[in-house]
Amino acid sequence: MLDNDTALVIDDSHATRKAVCSILREQLHCQQILEAEDGQTGLALLRNHHERVDWIFCDWDMPRMNGDEVLTAVRSDPNTAHLPFIMITTRSDRDSLVSAVQLGVSAYIVKPFNAKTVIDKVMMLHNKMDRRNADRVQTVSELPLTLHFADNRDLEAAMLDISLSGMLTMVSAEQARGICVFDDGEAKIETKLAEREKLLLPIQIIRLEADPMAPGKTDMIRIALRFRPMEKEIRTHLADFIEHLARE
Repeated sequence: MLDNDTALVIDDSHATRKAVCSILREQLHCQQILEAEDGQTGLALLRNHHERVDWIFCDWDMPRMNGDEVLTAVRSDPNTAHLPFIMITTRSDRDSLVSAVQLGVSAYIVKPFNAKTVIDKVMMLHNKMDRRNADRVQTVSELPLTLHFADNRDLEAAMLDISLSGMLTMVSAEQARGICVFDDGEAKIETKLAEREKLLLPIQIIRLEADPMAPGKTDMIRIALRFRPMEKEIRTHLADFIEHLARE
C-alpha cells in the first residue's frame, strides 16, 4: 500500500519506533522510513526532507518538543500542512483527543497498540485521500489551456473540470485530428496564482467523445485526461490550484 511512500516516525521510545517501523515495512510495504527520537529532531528532518515525506507518525510526550508542538508546526507550514499526521500516545483522556483534533491531527492511536490498529488507521486515511483526489471541481467558466503532444502539436483547449487524478477538456474537432487514446503529453495551465503562475502537468489521453450536452454538434470534441506521475512539488501546486478553483 505504501510502496512508494516515505514515513517519518518520531518517538523517544526506541521500542515504539521499532514496532511502528516494523509494521510499516512488513505489513504496509513502506521501505523508506525516517526516524527521530524527539520532536525537535523530527521537525528538522521534516523540513530538510519535506518533498519526500508522505506520512508522519508522532508520539505526544517527548523531550525537547512535544507532539502537539510538532503538529502545530506541521500544520503551519504550507509545505507540510497537507500531510497525514497520526498521533501515537499514552494519553487516552478526552481532553487530549479534543486538543489533538483541534490542532489538525489526522488519526489518534492510544498505546499500547497492535498492528491491526495502525493498519486500520492508515487504510482509513489512504481511502479518504483517494476519495479527495477523485473529487472533481467544475470550472465556473471554461478555462483556456494548451495541450502539447509528442509530435510537437499544440491544441488550444478549454478546461471543463479537474481533480488531482485528471481533467476533462474541450477542443475543436479539427485540432483533435490524429490524436489517439493513450497519447502522452503535457498540459500548460495559466493559474494566475502568485505562488506558481504556470502549471506544466504530465498527461495521458484516456477518452475522446462528443459533447453529451450537444450530441449533434460535430465541430467540438471532449478529451478526458489523466495525470501521469509527477513530482511532489508540482502535485502540491496542482492541489492549491484546484482549491483556488473550488473557492471561486
